[in-house]
Amino acid sequence: MKTLKRMFIIRAAVVCAIALVVVLVIALRGNSSSQTKADGPAQVVEAFNRAITAGDFEKAASLCDTISMKNYLESYKEAWQVINMEDSTVLAIASEILTGAVLNIEEVLNEDGKKLVVYTLEADGHSKTRQARLKKEEGEWRIEAVTDRI
Repeated sequence: MKTLKRMFIIRAAVVCAIALVVVLVIALRGNSSSQTKADGPAQVVEAFNRAITAGDFEKAASLCDTISMKNYLESYKEAWQVINMEDSTVLAIASEILTGAVLNIEEVLNEDGKKLVVYTLEADGHSKTRQARLKKEEGEWRIEAVTDRI
């Protein structure tokens, strides 16, 4: 019985660690409040990351150029679904950790009429620097790409 319990605890720890890494990677790719025309590129990136970490992919998609970001959003959505199918407790724990994540905007650069927002997301002792490229579409900033900062 103790061996079975120990195996369960080890398995749960491994699943939690994997889930945390997957969710952190997802969150770092790219948060959620309503975008208004007054929102600048940095606020859109923050809202996009909140949406992703909350699993609100509909909201995240509303902040993007969905054609160019379709695969990016789908990869996060699939990861959330896999984690949820494995163990919804793991998803809840990972979501709680990411709720406390801190997003720091490092800089906003001009790039051929577009904006490049460089940001770092820190969660549970891990950090990742990313960059989001945004374009203005019908008066609102939309994310068209999120990549690692090189």
